[in-house]
Amino acid sequence: MQSSGKRKDFANPFCRSIILSVGNKWVILVVLLFVTLNISAKVTPLAQDPDWSKLDPFQNLWSLESFRSELKNIYCPRESWWKPWIKFEPGQVLIRKKAGKEDWYILQCLPISKGEEKDQNLSVPLEIKTIALDPGHIGGEYAEMEGRSFRMGEDDFVKEGDLSLKVAKRVKDLLEEKGFKAILVRSNLKPVTKRKPQAFEALVETWIKERDFTNLPVEEIEILKRKRREMLFYRVSEIHARAKLINEHIQPDLTICLHLNAAPWGDENKKELVDRNDYHVLVNGCYMGGELAFDDQRFEMIFRLLSAWQKTEQIFAEKVSVSFGRKTGLPAFAYKGPNALKVGNTPGVWARNLLANRIYQCPVIFMEPYIANSKTEYERIQLGPYEGTKNFGLHPRLSLVEEYAQCLLEGILAATGK
Repeated sequence: MQSSGKRKDFANPFCRSIILSVGNKWVILVVLLFVTLNISAKVTPLAQDPDWSKLDPFQNLWSLESFRSELKNIYCPRESWWKPWIKFEPGQVLIRKKAGKEDWYILQCLPISKGEEKDQNLSVPLEIKTIALDPGHIGGEYAEMEGRSFRMGEDDFVKEGDLSLKVAKRVKDLLEEKGFKAILVRSNLKPVTKRKPQAFEALVETWIKERDFTNLPVEEIEILKRKRREMLFYRVSEIHARAKLINEHIQPDLTICLHLNAAPWGDENKKELVDRNDYHVLVNGCYMGGELAFDDQRFEMIFRLLSAWQKTEQIFAEKVSVSFGRKTGLPAFAYKGPNALKVGNTPGVWARNLLANRIYQCPVIFMEPYIANSKTEYERIQLGPYEGTKNFGLHPRLSLVEEYAQCLLEGILAATGK
């Protein structure tokens, strides 16, 4: 799950972990952490300098009108966000290659609009054979570190990484029964990355030296360093390792990132289950100005735009969203902040720029159904697998894992016409 606007979700793991560890006095420091995340860097943590020559195959394939439309309507809705980095000139688009330098990649465009030739009708079934299933987070012994674990009283822990893996395995079985090739990106409760938090010691020391934390007590700086090492492990290194597996080995036609959502606790010191319950599905897009200031994110946005994966993402996201709404009866979630953009007319489908849906080089849909700390879903999770349906209020429901998997299958079949 990912934080959305004013929510914390299961909460933002890095943010929530620090607050839980040291209390409210860390709130201001947490804000500082994100503001200074990479203030002097040209690329995001663990990313490589982009190879702009990888855009060469896209020369003379796009019209200015089509490029501008995709940029505005999907990838970067505010001109003030992209204007420092992208220029439109007659017959070409210029993209700044390095922040602070007058070094531009020149993309030659078609003299006339030929958008009709490559635009896909959203009702046309897609030829999708191989689907990568990416169970969100790690789970198991890493769930607490990730900030993806909670329970009420002495109940069993709710661990997002464990649940997402169960869903992925069930979806894999269902897809294979229908003739798809389905591959798990993570098949157990262990990280895909081979690197451990200690591997980032030097990187964290440099990060600390570049920032002024001299007014903080030594013990607080040590906590800050530990959290930074852990975050680079379970969030950044882990997603990069999965990207390598997807991009170089699996090479799927579609990747589905499987997550569960959660709502903020009303009182961190007195947790109570919430009434709210909803779902939404994410595609890649809505790059904000501060994100485009990183050379790698700017390149990745342009690469995804030119690869024309958005249409595929939207088709699947819309079909899956309709399936979830119909089969669960849940309302679609709607974002309120600038970090997400509504795309299309189907409720529950939004664009966001997330590490996974940015660096996985294929169409990606990112699932965020259910509120795990809602009264209904928490009860279903505690029940585990069960046969048939059980009544929750007035509604008969399958087990959470089975319902999640069946909703996905129905949406995929609708998108592919099978």
